[in-house]
Amino acid sequence: MKNKFEYGLIEAENIIKKSGIALINNIGKVVASITLTVAVMITFTEISFAGFENKSFTGSLIVMLICAYLIYFSLEDAGEKLGEESDEYRTAIENYKKTREKVDASGALRLREFCIEYSKTELEYRRDNLLITYGLSREDYEKYLSGEQFDKENLRIFKRAKKMKATPLTPKTILSGEKRSRKSELINPQRHKTSIMFLRLIPSTICMTVTISVMLSAKDGLNAATVIEGIIKLSTLPIIGFRGYAQGFGFVRNSLVPWIETKTRLLENYLSSA
Repeated sequence: MKNKFEYGLIEAENIIKKSGIALINNIGKVVASITLTVAVMITFTEISFAGFENKSFTGSLIVMLICAYLIYFSLEDAGEKLGEESDEYRTAIENYKKTREKVDASGALRLREFCIEYSKTELEYRRDNLLITYGLSREDYEKYLSGEQFDKENLRIFKRAKKMKATPLTPKTILSGEKRSRKSELINPQRHKTSIMFLRLIPSTICMTVTISVMLSAKDGLNAATVIEGIIKLSTLPIIGFRGYAQGFGFVRNSLVPWIETKTRLLENYLSSA
């Protein structure tokens, strides 16, 4: 009996996951369907636009914008959670953890030196790539730095190359499993905890202020045109929600997974060089 129950839970989880992925893959069709429905309703109604001086318009706009932001970011977070359940993410995380476990704590100094050297090499690669794209070489760039004169077009390229900065790479960046890393591993997170908490409360505080101040009254003469008007106004919210859901899922699959794989390769390079 217990095995059947556990099997049912696993199957339910798989169905939910597949449904979410199916929604992501067909997000364009969903948005197109909603847009077509709105277009059909508009075809059979007369359209007029209210100006910003209209108090009703301004109030509705504020409420709709807040709803849109809340829906977008809430579903974006839900999309990320779905992405973190994907096989690509789990495989990337598993490989990363296995590689990270091989890093010896006694090699912290060597790892710092590796990060510095890698940042320097990566900057040289990007700079050389820019120069080669425009038919120039590192020798030409060295001549420019020494004061040799070039035409305006080449000078523009050399100035772009000179402005390039090295991408900071620290042991914390490649050893931490966090999505966001600080500029330095020596920053105590307790110092900024309170300010970060207050910043995260700002959107919810604004929403609460608006929702408390909202005064509703039933519309007079509620008819088909009024209902269609309300549906059209609300139709943007599911579109924004679907887009946020897809964005969250895409962030994990297209950005977070490659970043984890990059950190894994960096650690593998470090281990092979050490």
